[in-house]
Amino acid sequence: MQNRVTNAGYGNRKPFLGAAASVALRKEMDKQIDEQILEWYANVPAAAHLEGKDINSEYYKRNLIETAWRIRLLRVAEAKALTEIAKVSPEAAQVWANYEQEEMLHDELFIQDLAKIGVSREEFLATEPYLSTKLLTGYFSYLLDHEGPLGVVAYSYLVEYVNVTLEPKKLVALKESIGEKNIGGQISHSHTDINDDHPGEVWAAVRFLIRSEEDVTAFRKYLQEHQSILAMYFKELYENTIAGATTGEKAAA
Repeated sequence: MQNRVTNAGYGNRKPFLGAAASVALRKEMDKQIDEQILEWYANVPAAAHLEGKDINSEYYKRNLIETAWRIRLLRVAEAKALTEIAKVSPEAAQVWANYEQEEMLHDELFIQDLAKIGVSREEFLATEPYLSTKLLTGYFSYLLDHEGPLGVVAYSYLVEYVNVTLEPKKLVALKESIGEKNIGGQISHSHTDINDDHPGEVWAAVRFLIRSEEDVTAFRKYLQEHQSILAMYFKELYENTIAGATTGEKAAA
């Protein structure tokens, strides 16, 4: 009698990447992200704005709002991803579930910091997310429907690696420009990423999800595509805050 049960994560569970191969590939991916960071600073408008001393208040406020919305919207797709991951690898699903448990409510950390600069929860909820934020959410849904969960997990590896690499420098600057008492939520978020080694945690899931050289190639592409969509967001943010303020000043003159 044939057992018709499939998609239960009980196929070949031996990782395609051995321990040494996983370490080597992660170094390659980190190098790619480092190169993408340099490209980011060179080509994204006001990419280092929050690392400076003269912070545009509308830029800062809207970035907090969009970050909170991005966490709220993406966690729906990331929760759905758990189902797809479990069909492939119970080990990856266990790691991903733990990671999501730690990240799931981090939107509240950014909402707390919004309150400290006078933005109420009601104002946050009344602010519709940018189109770029919606497109990122839609891309996650496309990936789950048509390509699988690896691309969703790739996004988390990208942002966790970048956060651990760049966030400490940004927070030092924000302590001077905004005030340490006003950025407690962002500090807590960063401490979780660093102290709980979120890049390493996400990579543990990645290792179990990469099952062929084709997946390696796809992962590289996902890192690039996610950065492209995030660049759309920062361009939209710049145009709606810093560039808009400059245009208004010129018009007034």
